Amino acid sequence: MRNSIRIGSQILRPWHWLAVAAAMVAISTLTPPSTANVVDAVLEWNEIALSSTMRAGQGPLPQVRSLAIVQVSMHDAVNGITGRYPAYLPGGAAPAGASAEAAAIAAAHRALVTLFPAQVAALDGARTYSLESRGLTEANPGIGFGESAAAAVLAARAGDGASAAQFPYTAPGAGTPGVFVHASPAQLPGWGSVTPWIISSGSEFRPDAPPALTSWQYARDYREVQELGSLTSTRRTARQTEIGRFWLGSPSAIWNHVARQVIQARGLDLSDTARTLALMYLAAGDASIACWDAKYTYNFWRPQAAIRNGHLDGNPWTLGDPDWQPLFPTPAHPEYISGHATNSSAMATVLRLLFGDYPGVPIVAISPTNPGFPRRWHTFTEGVDEVIDARVYSGIHYRTSDETGARVGRQVARLVFNHALR
Repeated sequence: MRNSIRIGSQILRPWHWLAVAAAMVAISTLTPPSTANVVDAVLEWNEIALSSTMRAGQGPLPQVRSLAIVQVSMHDAVNGITGRYPAYLPGGAAPAGASAEAAAIAAAHRALVTLFPAQVAALDGARTYSLESRGLTEANPGIGFGESAAAAVLAARAGDGASAAQFPYTAPGAGTPGVFVHASPAQLPGWGSVTPWIISSGSEFRPDAPPALTSWQYARDYREVQELGSLTSTRRTARQTEIGRFWLGSPSAIWNHVARQVIQARGLDLSDTARTLALMYLAAGDASIACWDAKYTYNFWRPQAAIRNGHLDGNPWTLGDPDWQPLFPTPAHPEYISGHATNSSAMATVLRLLFGDYPGVPIVAISPTNPGFPRRWHTFTEGVDEVIDARVYSGIHYRTSDETGARVGRQVARLVFNHALR
């Protein structure tokens, strides 16, 4: 394999300029050894896809959408040939002699060059190398089959509303206690109306409203984040600070690596690998939509605004601090519910439903925002519990919002698991 470099279990090829970010290098170095000598085509292009989203600078929601498109395309291409699982979008019969790996490569490539046209040259090179390293050629019937699978998924998502989700937005009642305010443009206020993949609508799992400002529960959440999430907190430990920094990484960047570890440790074949990753991103895609529906339905204020205006909320147990700052900058979207907790819970729930909460191998999680601080869990639930804490340590969420987000993520994932790709 000329010019290839092995780091851990990963084969870094000439075209993996897509993983040039130092964080991604750190991720590769800590991947547990694989039972296979060479990663299969689905895992190879999963890595390329994640790196493509990072190179393009996509935020967490567009990143989840892109990865869902790529993974569902590969799933339909592979399983359309193997017949192991039904496709997300029914297609024609696979041609004789079609290679499932060729189909996976062609499907991922077609999806990625459509999503990221600025990366076409390198993606074309990756496609050529990926085929040649497996003794495949462009003449293989799987190529056309994979491209058709991706074209169908891309066409289905072309009008999903994602491109229209960013627009000027001011929350109704902005300026009154409890209502979301922001200095920079509100992020993707229309994402809750994006067409879901599996659930019926963004509002299907909409939670109840956040705690009333005058409630004891709100005061409890307020005081916890005021003390633990402050930039100058004396209660937060150094370890808790690093956990908060770790979870600044996007859920996809963190949980994708976790999924790859378990897939490789279990020695899944191409069909099961494709289905696992497709289910995880179908759940994350719909969880993102459900989360943003709740955010811009309730427009709840963030801790920074709340604590600086604690004297206005009518709650005798919340003491305001006009100079209070969170550990990390406050995102420009409403507080309730937590996006990281919702998406992390959705992805972790799919993995738990597939492999059990304890997958039988230690889980090493790496974040591009804190690559020198790997997290080690025995169960997927530990990871979800940690992100719930982390967003409090960061000073950007209340615990109730994290816990509610985790519940919504579980609900979405269970529905996706029970109805998709059975």
